Amino acid sequence: MKALTFQGKGQVKLVDVPKPSIKNSGDVLVRITLGAVCGTDLHVYHGYIPMNPGELLGHEFVGVVEEIGAEVKRFKPGDRVVASFFTSCGQCALCRKGWFNQCVNKATFGMGANAGGLGGAQAEYIVVPLADHSMEPIPAGMSDEQAIFVGDILATGYFGAERAEITPGDSVAVIGAGPVGLMATMCASLFGPARIFVVDMVQSRLETAKDLGGIPINASQGEPVEAIQAQTGGIGADASIECVGLLSAVDTAIRCVRGGGTVSMVGVPSAVIGDFPYMRVWSKALTFRAGYCNVQAYMTILLDLIAAGRLKPDAIISHRMKLDDGEEAYRIFDAREATKIVLRP
Repeated sequence: MKALTFQGKGQVKLVDVPKPSIKNSGDVLVRITLGAVCGTDLHVYHGYIPMNPGELLGHEFVGVVEEIGAEVKRFKPGDRVVASFFTSCGQCALCRKGWFNQCVNKATFGMGANAGGLGGAQAEYIVVPLADHSMEPIPAGMSDEQAIFVGDILATGYFGAERAEITPGDSVAVIGAGPVGLMATMCASLFGPARIFVVDMVQSRLETAKDLGGIPINASQGEPVEAIQAQTGGIGADASIECVGLLSAVDTAIRCVRGGGTVSMVGVPSAVIGDFPYMRVWSKALTFRAGYCNVQAYMTILLDLIAAGRLKPDAIISHRMKLDDGEEAYRIFDAREATKIVLRP
């Protein structure tokens, strides 16, 4: 089968690799019908997340079940499915507490041997271990493009918004208008805020955020904290959602909220974040939450919201490309010439 592979810092290559096969009784073989390029893939691309040359890339996908293991109960061949970007067992102590992202048996797709050795989703086929606890069926009538982001960036945006403790009438600041920030903007609106400020330096992304109901603030044209304070009576936003993973973005997220506010940090760190402004967090009595998304806890909720027309995650797709053009897709996405790219095998 064809698959995109990591070849070294700044290098990906489409190659032919053996089609994967089921090894364990809880596995499911999925024929991928749509994949995507994610910001986390760029962390791999730039060497922030270590991978070995030749390992398969990608962790966002939907597809059709082709074969199931003997103990799989929830799926059958022919089912359309969306998977979380990581697997969870559903049985360990942390899964039983509902923290599937902390599963002791967790592994992540498309991140190589260091993350559990699973295959990548920028390919024609993938094996999903622990499938009964790591996938959900796609409702009838829902398109691949509507469903694909449930397993990663849409769930991450919802997770960030929920943990920001938004209440009706609040003001919220989303830091970063990349795919996760746009999903956070979309999801934050579900909680009834009066205003959602969106901070970025890329005008095209800010225009998309505006289309989603956000108030765009271009950080390259002025101090975003001052702009937010000017529109909140000088006190700042009630909550912020940090969606970048850089210290500068974290600092902006902290500075733009009022005293006693909440900072929800879901951006994937690009490196060790030094010089964390703890004094500012302490002096403002902020509630600070961080972490990557507990996807399995939100997948059915999000599928229901999409089916009801309350979320339209496919609105952020800017480029529809073939898997054969995956190398060019990485170049475009890395150059910020695309908001979100999907790849069809």
